[in-house]
Amino acid sequence: MRKGKFIVLEGISGSGQQVKGGLVSLHKALTDLKIDVVECANPDSGRAKELGAASMINWPFGRDARADFIFECAVRTEIFQGIVRPALEADKIVLCKQSSISSLANAWVNGSTQSLDVLRHLEKISRGFLFGDEVFPDLTIFFDVPPEEAFERVEEVLQIHHEGGLSYYQQMREFYLKELPRWRGVRIDASSGRHQDQIDAEVLKLVKEVL
Repeated sequence: MRKGKFIVLEGISGSGQQVKGGLVSLHKALTDLKIDVVECANPDSGRAKELGAASMINWPFGRDARADFIFECAVRTEIFQGIVRPALEADKIVLCKQSSISSLANAWVNGSTQSLDVLRHLEKISRGFLFGDEVFPDLTIFFDVPPEEAFERVEEVLQIHHEGGLSYYQQMREFYLKELPRWRGVRIDASSGRHQDQIDAEVLKLVKEVL
């Protein structure tokens, strides 16, 4: 029987600095409170390698957003079955850096709008639906970084280019804001004008409210 809490930290492409900083700070704060914490990463190709999937397939992740979505769902199933569910049953707090909304947002921004309901169902199955043990977030925290800041960080500093330019980031943020209510989501201001300590304190307050 599930007893722990599942907390997801989300953000658009280019918000990784704030999300990662928030995750590290939150983990430390909860540990200081003598709470058992387990972390898992977003279900992308890097996480698949950690799970050993790279020894079975050599998926060209990032080439086809539609196929990537199916791949992410498969990896998410492994993560939820092997890491998330056992930790929750052991009354631990599970912190996840990006999960379901991230996969849906990428699919939507890349043009999979007509089939979004089907993608939602596939994603839901990856979390245990149809098997009688679906895992759903107790809280989703969206680190809201302005699209202009995200664009500058990714496209100009890291030199990673997304088709669509600034519009790509704007559309992704729009999707997140519309999607949040489905996921027990809360938005926090993670713009460069706020100090990381302010963001971390707000995140910890939100998490304490669901413990």
